[in-house]
Amino acid sequence: QIYDFNLYINGKKSKGQILSKDEAAGIYEDIVRKMRDPALLEYTGYGLFKARVYPVESRQTRKIELSYTQILDVDGETFRFTLPIRQSGQGRIDHFNLIIDLRTEEPLANIYSPSHKVDIERINARHVRIEANQENLEADKDFILYYSLADREINGTLLSFRPRTDRDGYFLWMVSPKYGLEQTKTVAKDIVFVLDVSGSMAGEKIEQAKDALKFCMNALRKNDRFAIVSFSSAVRLFRDELSAAGREEIKNAQYFIRNLSANGGTNINEALLRALRIKKKNDRRPTSVVFLTDGLPTEGERNIGRILRNIKDEQKDFVRIFSFGVGFDVNTYLLDKLSKDGHGSANYVKPGENIEREVGKFFARISAPVLTNTALTVDGGAVYDIFPGELPDIFKGQRVTVFGRYSKAGRVKIRLSGEQSKKSRIFNYEAELKNREENNGFIAKLWANRKVSHLLTQIRFNGENPELVKSIKSLAEEYGIVTPYTSYLVTEQNKEIARYNMILGQGAGGASGRRFMARQRARALQAEKDEEDLASQTFYKSMSAAPKGVMGSSGKGAVMSSRAMKKVAELEQDREMITTVKRVCDKTFFLKEGVWVEKGLEKKTEQAKKITFLSDDYFELAKPDKQLRKILALGEKLVFEWDGRIYQIVVKDK
Repeated sequence: QIYDFNLYINGKKSKGQILSKDEAAGIYEDIVRKMRDPALLEYTGYGLFKARVYPVESRQTRKIELSYTQILDVDGETFRFTLPIRQSGQGRIDHFNLIIDLRTEEPLANIYSPSHKVDIERINARHVRIEANQENLEADKDFILYYSLADREINGTLLSFRPRTDRDGYFLWMVSPKYGLEQTKTVAKDIVFVLDVSGSMAGEKIEQAKDALKFCMNALRKNDRFAIVSFSSAVRLFRDELSAAGREEIKNAQYFIRNLSANGGTNINEALLRALRIKKKNDRRPTSVVFLTDGLPTEGERNIGRILRNIKDEQKDFVRIFSFGVGFDVNTYLLDKLSKDGHGSANYVKPGENIEREVGKFFARISAPVLTNTALTVDGGAVYDIFPGELPDIFKGQRVTVFGRYSKAGRVKIRLSGEQSKKSRIFNYEAELKNREENNGFIAKLWANRKVSHLLTQIRFNGENPELVKSIKSLAEEYGIVTPYTSYLVTEQNKEIARYNMILGQGAGGASGRRFMARQRARALQAEKDEEDLASQTFYKSMSAAPKGVMGSSGKGAVMSSRAMKKVAELEQDREMITTVKRVCDKTFFLKEGVWVEKGLEKKTEQAKKITFLSDDYFELAKPDKQLRKILALGEKLVFEWDGRIYQIVVKDK
């Protein structure tokens, strides 16, 4: 409900006009016809507020101030806030800055935006400041924010998406510890730092690595224990056992670190074996090995396969391995496999990136474990294809997200188990998987990203087989994901972009064509700043690279490919890799020569009922159903099926 609407002209405030519902409906339809922009049609169910914003002289600015109240959608303890920034129909927003001051009467739990990257500052348990700030924002989706209320030590939030009851649904489950969790609830841990000090680390790299290690030492808690293993041709230990993180031992360790120097070869095999042997028994304290190297094995055992077998034989199931590859002269197969088998993660620091900052950010995330050796079971829903397959440890201040499918709607019981301070803990949750849920379409895309990443990992480490390749191709085509087996999607997208460039240069193309190219421009500008952006050629090339064998997994291409795969596997915002493939209402559309065609209908246009874009029949078709309006908002030219009938939207010849 709007209660204040003002336009500032040369600093002078002028009140806007608020229309009645009937007036608004008529004016809105007239605006859609005049602007010829189908994106506006999606919002015909909303109220309209009209302001005259003219004249706007060259290089002048007009400011609009809008105040309104809104009742949020709520599902149990989960609230959904939507800011409609897409209805303008523009392709991009030059500068987008959104600040949300969120205050609640009850403590806040999960806070998540599936649409935009946000920074979240926790003021206290009931107050957060949320900011989204981006130049050249793709203006193709509304801003969406979910938040839930905290009622327990570890809080869970379930969202589902099932627009059609004749198909299986998707779900997202988020879990995070309560804000301000008492110090006693964070678990004492053991950390073994393994640092490469070979000759190739000389100079800035060794100094940054030493600073990173000192940062980690200062972040240890008094009940933690640590060990340091440095290696080059030989292996050197600070202590041949775990040391308590007391003040004196920390000072002694920092002296040891300051006196490390870079020289010699790289004996990875012996260094990791010595690190794993430091802790021989499981005392139910979470144990991590943080391994940093900038090179390939050149001393001792050099065969990657044998190194992996040696580590596997020595590996204890209570130890997590977190790897850091510095530069491009690392074997990504070795580091990725070590971390996968060690239930940790592999991270890569490119040349020129700050080692201390990257290691520091990582260590800050894992510095306070809350629940370890976690497991998840779901009773009900006939759930399947859950990713990640193995739940990671849960840390203070972190959110863990789980995606999956379900075939039966209804109430489900979720059981989260793990260990906390040497005690077994079980947390039980009840939630509902909806029989029909038309919101939350982002869940399907993010689930598909994780499944494709999982299948590619299977191929990389276990070898290629026809069934896995077929599954990857099918998912990639349906959800618009770039893979080594669907790189042609990028080629097809580039052809469509070239086509639009040509027809727009001729003064044609329509509103949706101009919007499409504006979005492409926004993506290109973002990609110029970040070579790993989902729209960049570096990202496309990395994702399209064939899976590498054991010995072919070093060099820039291998590192960038591993970084790209990790980005896809951990994606939390609904970002498109391919803009010529769209998922709307659980349907897949491909843009072909300016026409959005539903998958499977490519050869059925002769059976379609033709309706002219923006005709009376067009608006009559659009009015009854909000979901149908989302399909019509794709563009002026469409082929789709609805309620058992095929429709073709065409543009009237001028």
